[in-house]
Amino acid sequence: MKTIMLLCVAAVCTVQASDSQTITNWGESVQGVQLSITIATNVFPVGSSATVESIIKNSSTNDISLLMSAVNFNVLLTNNTGKSNNLIKPVVILYPRRFVTIKPGEESDESIPVTFGDAVEPGDYTLEATRHFTMNGKDFELVSNLLKVQVK
Repeated sequence: MKTIMLLCVAAVCTVQASDSQTITNWGESVQGVQLSITIATNVFPVGSSATVESIIKNSSTNDISLLMSAVNFNVLLTNNTGKSNNLIKPVVILYPRRFVTIKPGEESDESIPVTFGDAVEPGDYTLEATRHFTMNGKDFELVSNLLKVQVK
């Protein structure tokens, strides 16, 4: 018999079986690949830091390649007027780049550190992440599901 847990975080529910995890809120499929993000809470003080958890699911019939580093994500915080802040601080990468291959049917999870810096004004926002992957020598961009957050 399989044990199943239901976990709801930031209005996103995850059904977790003892042998696999299924996210119920994904971004649009691009070439059979999708990105989902979750965050532990949806309320943040100005200047605080948090970690966005991401999962990339490869439902295609091809291998995909990812450059592994949190700076390969853009995490955008957008208010209702359309003003956006990227919560990823720019970093110069001086070490060798590391690529990971995700085979068909596999998933890759990454933690993305973000900061709700002083430039972010208090209010209601939508949070989304974008990330690139390569398939058959071509570059594609993934856009995650949207999360509602509040900055105080």
